[in-house]
Amino acid sequence: MKEQKIIMEKQMENKKKVLIDLTNYGSIAVGFGQIAVNYAALFASLPIDDIHFIYLMRKRSIQDFGENVTCIPVRRINKLFPFTLPKVDVWHAVNQQRKLARVAKGTKFIFTIHDFNFLKEKKPWKVKLYLRRMQHKIDKAAVVTAISHYTADIVRQHVNMRGKEIRVIYNGVERIDTLEGARPAFATGRPFFFTIGQIRKKKNFHLLLDVMQSFPEYDLYICGDTTCGHGVYSEELRTLIREKQLSNVYLAGVVTQPEKVWLYRNCDAFLFPSEGEGFGLPVIEAMQFGKAVFAASRTSLPEVCGGHAFMWDQLDTDSMVRSIQEHLPDFYKNEERINNMKEYAYSFSYEKHIQAYLDLYRELAQLS
Repeated sequence: MKEQKIIMEKQMENKKKVLIDLTNYGSIAVGFGQIAVNYAALFASLPIDDIHFIYLMRKRSIQDFGENVTCIPVRRINKLFPFTLPKVDVWHAVNQQRKLARVAKGTKFIFTIHDFNFLKEKKPWKVKLYLRRMQHKIDKAAVVTAISHYTADIVRQHVNMRGKEIRVIYNGVERIDTLEGARPAFATGRPFFFTIGQIRKKKNFHLLLDVMQSFPEYDLYICGDTTCGHGVYSEELRTLIREKQLSNVYLAGVVTQPEKVWLYRNCDAFLFPSEGEGFGLPVIEAMQFGKAVFAASRTSLPEVCGGHAFMWDQLDTDSMVRSIQEHLPDFYKNEERINNMKEYAYSFSYEKHIQAYLDLYRELAQLS
């Protein structure tokens, strides 16, 4: 056993080392949490003989990813004494909120930016603070990546890139349309519309309440973490549902992966009025199932939807209702359109996403 360990350590010495910081991802059930988990599993599964990966993770998330991965639990001492972390060739911060430890001399730093939502969400003094932090990380970075061209454009408008380029690498989206589904307990058996995301004001779920008054024959399931922002927006939604006496709108909370699959598979349409997306993963998931997608023509969504969704240019009730009434009845009669949409959704593969970063790691580690 000891001899095997020595052999493995010698093999590691001959490889370039890439640290992937997966510490600040929150819940694994949504958004960035899903991305982080898939990152870890996919890099570990690839037959890579020139790179050894080091995952910096929360202790509770550590698991055995195989012999080509070393997992290190993040500790407070790492921030105070960066030398307690291993020396690596490339350090990739995949979450922009991560507080940057001092990167060792000779280490190439990759900084991935997901969105600049804080520009609208935070008070002016906090916006200035966040921008200073972003500028510091960008100054330290060898390469800055963004998850959409929209995000890249916003970054260029608000920070000084100092001549550095921003490389756009789209998020990978897991293929979930082939998975088994499970009907949630709250499903009524009536036709329904579906939406999902963290229950925050930027998602604009409240706009859907008046829309649903025009569709009494449908239910609407709003799914996602209702505790975000101390649950303030969730409570606002519940109050509006009661005041408007909407018996066909359900604030369902967090759903499991099988329940989410069932909801995508069985909904008549996916509604996404969000104004705060750096990418917009749910619209691609809905397209995998060949569903009619109605989304706000805001932030990254026109780019990511790629002409395969019905975009709400105006977010007033009449315009949103009219769009659904106009496009939904005949949508499922056009098989060619649905097949093209599915193929488009499948193009956001994790394999393509991971390969783009693998190429970047090798470039910075001077392996290519």
